[in-house]
Amino acid sequence: RWRRQVGCARACVFCATGRMGLVRSLSSAEMLAQVYLAKRRARELGLPEVSNVVFMGMGEPLNNATQVQHTLERLVDRDGFDFSLTRVTVSTVGPSPRAIARLADMPVSVAWSVHAADDAVRKRLVPTTVHPMAELRDAFRAVLQQRALARASLADLFAEVTLLDGINDDDAAADALAHLLLPIQEGGTSQVKVNLLPYNSIGDVPLRPAKPDAVLAFRERLIRAGLVTTIRQPRGADSAAACGQLA
Repeated sequence: RWRRQVGCARACVFCATGRMGLVRSLSSAEMLAQVYLAKRRARELGLPEVSNVVFMGMGEPLNNATQVQHTLERLVDRDGFDFSLTRVTVSTVGPSPRAIARLADMPVSVAWSVHAADDAVRKRLVPTTVHPMAELRDAFRAVLQQRALARASLADLFAEVTLLDGINDDDAAADALAHLLLPIQEGGTSQVKVNLLPYNSIGDVPLRPAKPDAVLAFRERLIRAGLVTTIRQPRGADSAAACGQLA
């Protein structure tokens, strides 16, 4: 996971970075340096080659879209880092339909940090949410349709949901999520792949991860509705480096 900003302005309540606020955005050179140093360190330690880059962890990429786009172009350039288009992913909360439209020109995979389909719950979890979720969904759908014309492999969408006990982990939340996302698959050009994320503690915030049985039930309900759904295995929590803990 690569930083694109120091801090973040989106203020997600379950994220330590969101509690920092935005300090500044990174330049393309600073983002590329992270990849270069990670690749060099992996070689030094005899680790597997770095083959995937995900713009996720600290900062909102569409709030720094121009620099992110310059970085992406260099990452997938054969004379640059030469990453596969499908092994580079931009993860965004989708600040606005206008911001989402910028993704049409980013030649990599796209992930939407959804977290809740219900507008009120989404606003509670991501307080900077302004637009209805259906409006954001339609913006993603339009972008994916444009991308499908250029390259079918970039027409799919990853949807990320951090499940929290008693907030967004019940059957009604799963059904609402399916209702929100299934229209993206209409027409057969795009597929939505839901990734259920564990909540990693960030200290004194009164939130709890969804219970394992609730997570499994949520996944099964989405699968029955027609959505490919996986559960992410947590990594890095022992060093406060797991998803949502970076600060």
